[in-house]
Amino acid sequence: MNRSLGNVRWSVRERRHLGCLRRGVLAFVLISLPALLFASDCPSAQPFQTVEGEHIVLLADSGSRQSLELLVQSFDAAVPQWQRFWGIPRGSLRGWKVKACVMNDVDAFRASGDLPLELSIPFGYALGDNIWVRRQSSEYYTRHLLLHEGVHALAIHQFGGTGPSWYAEGLAELLSVHRDAGADVRINVVPDSRDAVPFWGRFKLMTQRRGSGGVPTIDRVLEYPLDLKSDVESYGWSWAVAMLLTEYPEYRGSYLKAARNGNDRTEAFTQTMRSELRAQWPIVQARWRLLAETLDYGFDWKRERVALAMSDPLWDGRPVSVEIAADEGWQSLGIRFAPGTKLSLRAAGRCTLADTPKPWISEPSGVTIEYAGGRPIGQLLVAELPNATSEQKELRPLDIQTLENSLEINVEQHCWLVFRVNDHLAGRGDNRGGYAITVTR
Repeated sequence: MNRSLGNVRWSVRERRHLGCLRRGVLAFVLISLPALLFASDCPSAQPFQTVEGEHIVLLADSGSRQSLELLVQSFDAAVPQWQRFWGIPRGSLRGWKVKACVMNDVDAFRASGDLPLELSIPFGYALGDNIWVRRQSSEYYTRHLLLHEGVHALAIHQFGGTGPSWYAEGLAELLSVHRDAGADVRINVVPDSRDAVPFWGRFKLMTQRRGSGGVPTIDRVLEYPLDLKSDVESYGWSWAVAMLLTEYPEYRGSYLKAARNGNDRTEAFTQTMRSELRAQWPIVQARWRLLAETLDYGFDWKRERVALAMSDPLWDGRPVSVEIAADEGWQSLGIRFAPGTKLSLRAAGRCTLADTPKPWISEPSGVTIEYAGGRPIGQLLVAELPNATSEQKELRPLDIQTLENSLEINVEQHCWLVFRVNDHLAGRGDNRGGYAITVTR
C-alpha cells in the first residue's frame, strides 16, 4: 500500500528513507533524472544481496550466493559474444556496466528506491544501463530474462535505442536463448529439448499456432505494435525472424546495419531494411514459410538452410533426377514449376537413420517402429513451396504429401518442389544416404 506524505506516523526506517528522498529531490537540481532514480547515497531499505562482475552489479532478494554469482558470470560471458555478433570494436565496452535487480518481492525494490514507482515489470525491463527482472520458476528462465534485458541495455548504450518491437524483441531473444551457465554460457542457440529451457515456453505456443492454422506471415511480424505487452508468442515469432535474417549470409548485413538506427521506432526503420532486401523478398517469404512450418526443439541451422533463388530456371519438361539427402532438411530441385503442369514423381533407394543397436535402414515409405511429427521416420515428404506469398496476415499451411514410391501432382501455383526425409530435428546427425527422385511429365 502506498503512503502519502500526509500520514502522521512513520517508522525509523521510513523516516530515514524519506530523508534520503528529500536529499534526492535537492540533488535533482544538479543531476539528470536517470541519475536521481538510481544514485544511492541512501542505502537500500532492504538487505539485498549484491554481486559485482565486470559488466554487471547484481542486486537480489532471493537465491543462494552461488546462484547469484553464476548469474553474474553468465552475463559477463555473454557480453563478448554480443560484441562479436554486432562487430563492436574491441575495447569499446571496457567500463560498460549495468545495474540489475533480480526481484522476487517487487514491492521491496520499490520501497528501497531501486525500482521506480511508475514501472510495471511483468517479466523484465531495461532503461538505460538499468535492468529489472522478476525471478522465475527456473534458473534457466531467470538467466534468460537477465540476458534478454542485457541485450536491450547494450543496444541502447551502443545505438541509442532498440528499434521497433519485432527487431528489439527478436534480437534480444536471439542473443539470450542459451545453453550452459556461468563462464560456459553460449548464446544464439536453438534449444535441444523442453527440459533444457524450463518455463521458456515459446515453442509450445508456436506449435499450437501451427495446429490452428494461424502462423503469421513475416510481413505481419514486421508490423507488430510497438508494445507487445510481454506476449510470449510474439516474442517467439520475432526471434524466428531474427534467426532467418542472420543465418542466411545474404540478409545478415542488412539486418545488423539496421541496429545502427535503434533510436528510430517508426515504420521507416523497417522500410529501410526491407528496401535493401527488396529483390530477395520473395525468397525471404518462401524461406519463412518453411521455417515457420519446421522450427522446434533440436532445429539445426547447419542442416536446415534451404537453397532457393528467383533465378532458378522454369522446368522445361525434360526428366529431372536428384538425390535427397537424409541428413538435411527441406531440399529444392533447383527449378521452378508453372501452374497447370502435371508431374509424375518416383522415389527409390535406401538410407540409414541410426546405427544403434544396429543400422536402421529405411526406404521411402519409412520405418513405422518410430514416428516424428506424426509420420514414420525415414518417410519421404514433398510439398509445393509458392514462389510468391499472397497471404497478408496468416499463412496457409504447407500441403505436405508422402512420396512412398510414386506420386502424381497437378501444380496449382508457381512453385518449387521441396523434399525432406522425415526424422526428429535433432536426429539427423547420424543419417546417411538418401533417396533418388525422378520427375517426369
